[in-house]
Amino acid sequence: MTESEPHGPMRRYGGYAVLGIVVAAVAVLVVWLFAFGGEDGEAPAPLALDRPELLGIAGLETGVIDDHAPKVGELAPDFALANARDPERVVRLSDFRGTPVVLNWYASWCGPCRREIPDFQKAYEALDGEVVFLGVNLQEDAERAVGLLEVFVADYPALLDIDGEVAVHYRIPGMPTTFFIDADGVVRARGAGLIVEEVLVEELAKIGVSYTPE
Repeated sequence: MTESEPHGPMRRYGGYAVLGIVVAAVAVLVVWLFAFGGEDGEAPAPLALDRPELLGIAGLETGVIDDHAPKVGELAPDFALANARDPERVVRLSDFRGTPVVLNWYASWCGPCRREIPDFQKAYEALDGEVVFLGVNLQEDAERAVGLLEVFVADYPALLDIDGEVAVHYRIPGMPTTFFIDADGVVRARGAGLIVEEVLVEELAKIGVSYTPE
């Protein structure tokens, strides 16, 4: 294959124009790698929300999948709910099997929910994939569900329990309510009310996650 002869400005300046473009491109790449890459200058890893299991699958039905009640020491009942950030996609709890999960019901009107979200986000970032914080918004639309998380710059995944069907099945007694599920999908702890950082550390340990807040 032969190269075509350059036209216009490229022809007028010849090799100098080509050299200038190459140098500029290399400079931009170097700046990008150092600004956004890792310690060794490699390209950054994709955002956690780019993981398929966090985005969900389009077209799936939502609702309760397993009919057994949630009990400590037993498998968490599986369910499917719409991704709050992309309601066309549906996420299943079982999609996260192999990774511990902090399953938290929340709502925009819930004061304690607002207080614990920053601690959840802090741990989510620090643990970097060791555990998934999964917010389940109770009976609100996507705008409210995501809007509350955005107030605290929280980007962990969130789902929409719009009709409250899954909350009823999970026997949610009040808001917030949180379940700590280990990598095998077994519920190791659950409870209603605000989770302060010290309690979060203790509960994470029950699902095999070591966390020391900075």
